[in-house]
Amino acid sequence: MNIDPLKTVHQIEKYLSDEKLHKAYTASVRLRSQLLGIIYEAETFGGATEPKLTEILTAGKADGSYVVLKIREPLPPTKELTAAVEEHWLELIHRAIESASQGKALPYLDKAFVWIEIITPKGSDNARLWDTSNRAINLIINNLKGIFFEDDNHEHMAFGVTGAWGDEGMTSIHIMPFGDVKAQLKTKLHEL
Repeated sequence: MNIDPLKTVHQIEKYLSDEKLHKAYTASVRLRSQLLGIIYEAETFGGATEPKLTEILTAGKADGSYVVLKIREPLPPTKELTAAVEEHWLELIHRAIESASQGKALPYLDKAFVWIEIITPKGSDNARLWDTSNRAINLIINNLKGIFFEDDNHEHMAFGVTGAWGDEGMTSIHIMPFGDVKAQLKTKLHEL
């Protein structure tokens, strides 16, 4: 593979010194895709003996009808979803699901509630970067259907997205029966 990430790093440095921040940002997105390409090639064809990046970044746990998938990266904004980033996230999601199953059947829910919590590293405090509707939510939802629930329509699932600032980026995906969430909401509403 003929990818030179150092060239991109030097471009980013030049853009930053010239205060061309938009160009630096665009080049940083390209750098991420380049690094993912290099890592993929090394893991697939290079005989790497280390654990795969997706194994290092993921964990999952299932407890009855409740599943938690953890990915040690914040879910990217839709505008950063290059082919390499999307492929990386597909593997992250499925690796976390595999970790949660530990060889056992995972719950298949008639109607699920999916709660996605995105933690963005401190220092990224530009409000435009953290607009919930601009995150690649469909990437997660579309890769849970058929595994945890039949379809992503209103009859089979609902979802919510929350965010927070943290020291490190992370995405937590909680899958649970919708009835549990609905019952808790009704209880809270009656208390008001």
